[in-house]
Amino acid sequence: MPHAELLLVARPTPSGVDGRSLAALAAAVADRTALPVRVAHLDQAEPSIHAALDAAAAAGAAQVRIVALAVPDDRYLTAWIGRAVAHWRADRAHAVDVTLATGLAGHPDLAGAIARLGDDAGEPVRAGPGAFRSPAWSVLPRVVRHLLVCRGPRCTAYDAGTAHRALVAATGHDPGTLVTPTGCLGPCNLGPLVVDHPAGTWHTGVDAAAVAALLAGPDPRS
Repeated sequence: MPHAELLLVARPTPSGVDGRSLAALAAAVADRTALPVRVAHLDQAEPSIHAALDAAAAAGAAQVRIVALAVPDDRYLTAWIGRAVAHWRADRAHAVDVTLATGLAGHPDLAGAIARLGDDAGEPVRAGPGAFRSPAWSVLPRVVRHLLVCRGPRCTAYDAGTAHRALVAATGHDPGTLVTPTGCLGPCNLGPLVVDHPAGTWHTGVDAAAVAALLAGPDPRS
């Protein structure tokens, strides 16, 4: 039967996102609402907004209410959620009503909840400075080929995650090649994008099938 769903959208950093905390938040929200709750990522991680909306539509959702998980409000996140939804609508035949909830920072209960944290003694900070200053962070990786994989909002929607994982799997035993996810690299409509450094070669529309040909191309070590 047609139903409404709640979609929580996070904006990870290039280093990723704490998936366990995000899943715990989604579970806590699900305990407090009768709506099914899903999680999506604007960029850098999966599922993408497109994939989450596809799943909701396949489950029979007539409405999806999106909550942008950002405090304070993140205009980049909300703007790109809007663009992602518009692209999804233009590319699909689903008749799903998608709305964006008011930002968390504007909720009347939020400021009070944060203020009340000041009354909580909290947990002592026990971390030492060793990890921050470890000599390992001063060692330059000895690589001759650096593959930069765009994980911006559009490339993520175009399934850059599959290309990224395929590149990591294919080069995992090659100490001379480093694969690094990045933010938006620019010519988004040609994504998923990979830049082969130092050759400076741009690879466009990279999917799992294109990885073998990309790696078989000119190698700076040859």
